Amino acid sequence: MLTAVGRTGADPLRGALLGCGSIAPFHLRAWAQIEGVSIVALANRTVAKAEALAEEFSIAPGHVYGDYHKLLDNEELDFVDIATAPHIHRQQVVAAAEHGVHVLCQKPFATSMEEARAMIAACRERSVRCVVNENWRWRSWYRELKQMLDQGTVGKPRYARFCHRSDGLLPRPDGSLPALLRVQPYTADMPHLILYEWGIHLIDVMRFLFGEVESVYACTGRQSPFVKGEDSALVTLRFHAGMIGIVDISWATPISDDERLVRGNLDPFVVEGDRGTIEMDPFHEDLFIITTADGVQRRPARPLSTPAEAYQASYVSAQNHFARCLLSGEPAENEATDNMGTLGAVFAAYESAVHNQVVCLGDERSY
Repeated sequence: MLTAVGRTGADPLRGALLGCGSIAPFHLRAWAQIEGVSIVALANRTVAKAEALAEEFSIAPGHVYGDYHKLLDNEELDFVDIATAPHIHRQQVVAAAEHGVHVLCQKPFATSMEEARAMIAACRERSVRCVVNENWRWRSWYRELKQMLDQGTVGKPRYARFCHRSDGLLPRPDGSLPALLRVQPYTADMPHLILYEWGIHLIDVMRFLFGEVESVYACTGRQSPFVKGEDSALVTLRFHAGMIGIVDISWATPISDDERLVRGNLDPFVVEGDRGTIEMDPFHEDLFIITTADGVQRRPARPLSTPAEAYQASYVSAQNHFARCLLSGEPAENEATDNMGTLGAVFAAYESAVHNQVVCLGDERSY
């Protein structure tokens, strides 16, 4: 078994990708751009999908598996990149830990807080790293926004809001299934949907920007006939720093074409401080709009890249951070223990929606 931390020599980190669905190409393109890492094996229940990706990314046919247990038994690895559906994560994380292999796991990390704790414990017992691939916070505009907030550009933050509503789960005019259900059909049966699958990104970004969540109040709804889980949510987050965050999202709202955003655009977002406001405007070429007593400044938040390139770059940044931390032994900012703060806020939102009451959080990261 290779050991990532403290290694010497020029051999690259050896990794394997578990899961070859719609998100897998983004992971593999990112790894191909990261120096000192080589993806040497793939596993997927539908082997043909893995074989197609293996050919595209120059992975030898003998290293493609239909059973990830066989991959772990046969391959000499430093880490696995888990890109499967959330209900499969626990068994794969535990199996990797039992083989002494470090873990990068796609969000959402777990289907419950109890499951997440068990996965973290399994990794801790075997002294392997467990990091959540939460790439949203690695988008360049959120890193830049964090710098502006830390520099006091708009003073002390007091209010922030994500607000984006789309028709992504409404019936299509031609009778076809919505795009999400075509590329991720398992989402149709998920009891928790828009918050768990997408809103979790936005809550994690708010934690990255503003610190830990103290309490949550939420309501959810379902309009689409195609899904079991909620397709709209309104969440109020109170942070220990004293500010309020709002996440207002829907996949079941009729919209006009000029409100239709593509993957990699900015999310509509505003931060109010006691000395000004920063708005992220995706409807006018992805701008930062910074308003203070000195006036209004407008500048690109996504310079010199297309939305598709910006989206891919977030995977490169997140995965490169994981690889560098494996080599150095330093903690990653998105260790699974830290992601418990995000996951805890999401599940608190569901509890709040069921009981129509504010839910207070403990320090989930203390586990």
